Amino acid sequence: MDKLRIGVVGVTGYTGIELLKILDNHPMADIKFVGANSNYGPYLSDEIPGLKSNKRIRIKRNLDILKLKNLDLIFSCLPSGGLISIYSKLKKLEAKIIDLSGDFRLTDKTHQKWYKSKRKTGTIKDFQYILPEINKDKIKQGKNISNPGCYATSILLALQPLGSTMRNSDSIIVDAKSGISGAGRSGQSEHSFTEASENLSTYNVGNHRHAAEIEQLIYIEHRKKINIMMVPHLIPIKRGIMSNVYIRKNTSFDYEKTLDIFKKYYADSCFVKIVRDGLPKISDVQNTNFCILGIKVLPDKRTLLISSVIDNLTKGAAGQAVQNMNLLFGLNEELGL
Repeated sequence: MDKLRIGVVGVTGYTGIELLKILDNHPMADIKFVGANSNYGPYLSDEIPGLKSNKRIRIKRNLDILKLKNLDLIFSCLPSGGLISIYSKLKKLEAKIIDLSGDFRLTDKTHQKWYKSKRKTGTIKDFQYILPEINKDKIKQGKNISNPGCYATSILLALQPLGSTMRNSDSIIVDAKSGISGAGRSGQSEHSFTEASENLSTYNVGNHRHAAEIEQLIYIEHRKKINIMMVPHLIPIKRGIMSNVYIRKNTSFDYEKTLDIFKKYYADSCFVKIVRDGLPKISDVQNTNFCILGIKVLPDKRTLLISSVIDNLTKGAAGQAVQNMNLLFGLNEELGL
């Protein structure tokens, strides 16, 4: 099999840079194009000096990608709304697309509610939402991929093994904390070092887009309508997410049985690990594509805590996108990761 001819748009954001670093180590990736909305002009190797590749690729305007022929895959690292605005043009290149934004994660009606933007009718059918550990068996080689969000990844991996036991209208409480890079290069003052350092703050409480994403996939997988009560926090570290998921029921949880459920579900998953008799730390997963899960039955015996940690830039974005690329093109799922 020849190397995959790859283009990346939105390459100068945090996820774009992380993606390029991963692809630089991927034996089947051949980067043919990198684009940006505004930071175009320099050579890629000057912007990211640590790359191993000696190829002199200049960062061009995103839409210059339309001049290329025979690309196999386009990664879109554009902010929300970016891919929607150029999708009809990119589609003509007949390359597969993996989108790292939320542009094609939700149904049309739900997307308009949460993202306040409209897509062209019918375009959602061109994409499939793939979180490999949950639904890689449903991947279709002929469709594009919508890559899951970072919070959604950490929370869905915590909930999925218990999905069939959930009840309709269950309320799941999630206490989630993310490093500053989770907000992207937004330029907002609250995401600056001065504001975030030695600080802890909440944001989008009860109004985070990833909650809809979680509820949607749980319904697709288990036909269960649950309610995610999500409280995201910003913590003064560069990267990483910890999601503490609390599930309460009227009967007691059994720790050993619950642990066994998780171990069996993820027995064949290369990037999910379960810790016994403890809870994971963010430092356990930084700069990796792993999700580490720990469970604890609280003293009332009726409340289960599932603690999930991932690196928001890797398993929550670029690493998972490459994992999806491997699956889409029939490569080893772990290749390059």
